[in-house]
Amino acid sequence: MLLFILGRQPEISLAELRAVYGNAKLILPSVALVATDKKPNINNLGSVRKVGRVIWDQSGEINNFLINKLKNLPSGKITLGVSYYGKTASVANARKTGISLKKNLNRSVRVLPNNEPEVSDAATLGNKLGSTPNKVELLITQIGQRSIIAELLGVQDLNAYTFRDRSRPKRDARVGMLPPKLAQTMINLAIGASKNQVKTVLDPFCGTGVVLQEAALMNLYPYGTDLEPRMIDYSQANLDWLKKTHHRDFQEKLTVGDATDFKWQQPIDIIATETYLGQPYAAAPPIDKLQQNIATCNTVVSKFLTNLASQTTPKTGLCVAVPRWFAHGKSHQLPLVRELAKLGFEQIFYSDTKKSLVYHRANQIVGRELLILRKSA
Repeated sequence: MLLFILGRQPEISLAELRAVYGNAKLILPSVALVATDKKPNINNLGSVRKVGRVIWDQSGEINNFLINKLKNLPSGKITLGVSYYGKTASVANARKTGISLKKNLNRSVRVLPNNEPEVSDAATLGNKLGSTPNKVELLITQIGQRSIIAELLGVQDLNAYTFRDRSRPKRDARVGMLPPKLAQTMINLAIGASKNQVKTVLDPFCGTGVVLQEAALMNLYPYGTDLEPRMIDYSQANLDWLKKTHHRDFQEKLTVGDATDFKWQQPIDIIATETYLGQPYAAAPPIDKLQQNIATCNTVVSKFLTNLASQTTPKTGLCVAVPRWFAHGKSHQLPLVRELAKLGFEQIFYSDTKKSLVYHRANQIVGRELLILRKSA
């Protein structure tokens, strides 16, 4: 059993986990359990912050169990972090548990200081918790009388994402800045919707190649097209940079092409792409200008999906990020989202409520609605 600490938007994290593992149960707003024996690779999970292997799941006193657990670690100094979630989550409880464990162990123990109920991701990463048996972080969750304790296996490497995002030789804020973490999540959502054995990831709006670079790092074949030759050049430069900096050897295919009428090379296993997002806004535009922008984006994306429907099968998984606007006190959705069946697609949901997944930050005018699709049978 694995315990996951979810990211800033837990609904997206839960969907990604369900896409990857087939099951995930939300036990707290920021915590999920997954029943699996599969070893997790947190470096390939864009929306998850931490993962641990469950070592205790029952009611009762946990202190003696934890003391015995730590006593049996290999000789040498122990670095210990304690993170609490749920109704007992507090700085006081985290500190109390850490001090108690140190006091009852006849060996050298360094307990990381807690300024919050949980050890920060940066502190977990900086102290390399979870990397060796003696670098331990305990993820402790309380639900009623039930205590769930997981031993940390990995933490999201924010530094690696930042490096891939900001150190690439080619970036262009005018075409939007797709975060590498979101690109990973989109690939996983598309894989979850696919019935193919996935080897190739197609991005028909590849831009500077963020989806393509994350696909390559996941050992998938990156295939990108874009309307602008400049973007193809940017993607090529960024993929060449990735090969050198990450010591990867992979082949890619990049071609200039208009996603509304281009004929892609087969087979297409999955599609993960961010479509045209329209005009960027720093502040809410007049409503008539916004409606014009929505209409333009709706036309472009509709033509793209119509073209794609003729070249995919009901086995092909898609994750398509389309614009969603937050202005004038409401959320504005592309009209086509309500007519996906007419375009030849069924929408896949990873929640019982069938609620839309929208990647969005506070005060942001243009967000991204993540459409997980398959061609209708």
